[in-house]
Amino acid sequence: MARLEKIKYKPVPVRDLLIEMKNLSGLMIDLAYSAALFNSQLCAEGVIELEERVDTLAHLLDMSAMLAARNAKDAESLVGVTVVATAADKISDAARDIAIIVLRGIGIHPIAIEAFKKMEERLTRVEIKPQSLLVGKRLGELDLVARMGVDIIAIRRGKELIVNPKEDEMLKKGDTICARGAPRGVEEFEKIAGRDQASVRELKTMTGEESFKKIIDMLVELKDTSELMIDLAYSSILFNSNELAQEVQMLEEHMDNLHTEFELLVLTRCIQPEESKNFLGLIRLGVATEKIADAAAQIADVVLRGLEPHAVLKLAIKEAEDTVTYVYVSKESPLVGKSLQEANIPEETGMWVLALKRGDKWIRPKPGTVIQAGDFLIASGYTEGEEYLRKLASNKRHKHEESMDKS
Repeated sequence: MARLEKIKYKPVPVRDLLIEMKNLSGLMIDLAYSAALFNSQLCAEGVIELEERVDTLAHLLDMSAMLAARNAKDAESLVGVTVVATAADKISDAARDIAIIVLRGIGIHPIAIEAFKKMEERLTRVEIKPQSLLVGKRLGELDLVARMGVDIIAIRRGKELIVNPKEDEMLKKGDTICARGAPRGVEEFEKIAGRDQASVRELKTMTGEESFKKIIDMLVELKDTSELMIDLAYSSILFNSNELAQEVQMLEEHMDNLHTEFELLVLTRCIQPEESKNFLGLIRLGVATEKIADAAAQIADVVLRGLEPHAVLKLAIKEAEDTVTYVYVSKESPLVGKSLQEANIPEETGMWVLALKRGDKWIRPKPGTVIQAGDFLIASGYTEGEEYLRKLASNKRHKHEESMDKS
């Protein structure tokens, strides 16, 4: 049994606690999926350590919120802060559940590899070869988010795991990099790192079978939808939007039904006893996505209950490493007249468009949705990419964006 850190009150600003909780919970999810996908004990152990840190932060935030509430009005305004913190803690718990799949030797069925190849945000693990152009370069000078929409989440160097490395971290030959990003950018990064594409592990299973195809498609939808819900939920807080919060709640009902169907299909397909552990790993991945979806619904519930999101909460969402932002599309923007698929925004900026506001209407866009002048793009992604997206949408900060800040 792990020895828990003794909690003592520390005078840390609530905003700082929230930002760290949001940063860590988001990072943990990708690190946990990486651990499962690549069967990495070291990454799984990193997730467990981070989860303990998030638990400590949650206790500290509860104490700070209690001390800050001087009357009923203060308490009401701080409810949203504590709810979001609790949701971030639940997301970290879901990441821990995924890590346990690896640490207990359960494993996941190989078809999960095929599923992850189809997901909106790709994960990769690649070793830096001696001849790679990355050797001797610091992360800051590489500017991978701007160049190819790729973010390095961890570096394995011998027996050491460097989680969320800083900009001054220098890459060395033999480093094993865990990264996330848009599919095209991830492929480009793998080539620069020195991966021989012919050596990439190819899956040779019965993926041609209809039942396997359906399991793959469902797992892709479960993961992508749960993470979309988190981003939409934070967006609903940032813009105090009932429409976005209601969208999250509708998606939560869809996730409940989809997860049940996914479990039944996996259980039906598990015929051979020797396959049972790998199929159990798939089921637990599905459970984790539903926990993330439930956390998103909890965040959105703050808006639906008519609680005005605290200013600290909005600041924390804006200032986190994985941020939610909005940009106004000017008539001079090269995005005008292009569909989201044609615009290649994730590859260009490291940001994913979650929603689009056109006039008074919120739209959850599809790849074929055409961007128009005057649209607001609500996007989520790496903070470094926010400015690149803003420049792509307009050469200067538009007065309409300033009005959104005040809303």
